[in-house]
Amino acid sequence: MGRTLVLDASTSLIQGDDVRYAWFVNNSEKPISTTVEAIYTPEEPGNIFFTLRITSIVDKEEITAETVYLVRAFDRKIVLIADTSIPSEKLELHRQSADDAGVFLRILHPPAATNPIRTTDEFLTLLSDEKNAFIGAESVVLWTDNLTALQALMRVFEADEELLAPLEKQSIILITSRSLQTLARTATGPFSVLKPQQIIITRKEAINPLILTETIATFLQEAEQRDIDFLVLDKTTVGLRPWNALSTLVNYMMTHGVSSDTVILLLLLPIIATILAFFKQVVGITTFGLFAPSIIALSFLALGWWIGLLFLLFIIATGYAVRTCMRRWRLLYIPKVAIIITVVSLTLLVLLSIGTFFGVRLPRDTIFILLIMSTLAESFLNLKTEQGFRSAVFAIGETIIASLLCVLIVQWQALQVLILAYPELILLTLIINAFLGKWTGLRLVEYFRFREVLHTLQEE
Repeated sequence: MGRTLVLDASTSLIQGDDVRYAWFVNNSEKPISTTVEAIYTPEEPGNIFFTLRITSIVDKEEITAETVYLVRAFDRKIVLIADTSIPSEKLELHRQSADDAGVFLRILHPPAATNPIRTTDEFLTLLSDEKNAFIGAESVVLWTDNLTALQALMRVFEADEELLAPLEKQSIILITSRSLQTLARTATGPFSVLKPQQIIITRKEAINPLILTETIATFLQEAEQRDIDFLVLDKTTVGLRPWNALSTLVNYMMTHGVSSDTVILLLLLPIIATILAFFKQVVGITTFGLFAPSIIALSFLALGWWIGLLFLLFIIATGYAVRTCMRRWRLLYIPKVAIIITVVSLTLLVLLSIGTFFGVRLPRDTIFILLIMSTLAESFLNLKTEQGFRSAVFAIGETIIASLLCVLIVQWQALQVLILAYPELILLTLIINAFLGKWTGLRLVEYFRFREVLHTLQEE
């Protein structure tokens, strides 16, 4: 309501002379305009039927054409940004409920991300294309279990002053099924940039009360009466705490243009290294050291495990084939490795072109990940030379398995949100690794490998 509508009939195809226009609203007999355009401002919510009647003279005969256009006027507007895990059918039910209550619920639902760690890019693309959806909204609802949507919203609004300025009188509502306190801790950084009236973190049960109540204050009262959990962040409750060094650093990075995806990958690296150290020291899995599987695990997170695995196997196979072809040349080691990396880079370019042709979209920083992965071919070839092809294949197989297990663990969204909220937790990996460094017992694999010897010792 209160938004002026301009109705234009200039694109109508009209024959004859003495053309006359008449615009009518609902069942009124008096036209609101008799020109090619009509201007109207709705003053109350509901359906508005605009009737356009055009009259002209064709062969001295008066001909009239008529059409009806329906406009729905709402008294409130709410923008709902939903995660890809929320079914479209459920969102449509909420839209219909809002429509019945006279509320315009604008739903923004991105397509399913090819890689969960890259969902911020999906939200950023969607919100950049739908900037106009936020004009006139009294509140913005983010239905997601992490901060990907809020991060994308911050980056889009920060670059557009016309969107950022009205946010001071608007509220942001975060709908989550996870810990409210954890999400509130990570939302303090975006709050300091967006500076909304308040950020309300609550449960999905609060969506209907939000739609049905007329003000945010009434909504909070209704949520409290219905015993719906919620947490409010405003100027009185938000502030960066300097004594939490890592938390302050993470908040500073995310509020100054660093993507949450990048921060998460950096925070997950110590966890990945600790998991791999456990596999090597306690379980006894053989890998290409600790650096190689860590890089592989990060590449699986960044690219998606199946695309990362495909590229890794392709890199190793190409490097092995090139080295086999160069045996007769008797080249020195360093130039030989340079040739292998060159051929691998060229073949990766071909593989990327094939992926683009079939519609496989990869992140912009893919090339750096692939170039780092290409150096792993050298480790495989060195092990093959020292211990033989069979040992090298087993080593690369165990490295891939260990990397996939790491990805399976660190891809857990609850863990990512927790680490992003409490980055100080990664310091616990130092203690865990200190205990692993004191490990002197047999590895689990060795119990199986030396089972006959152990059985003989027990009998003696």
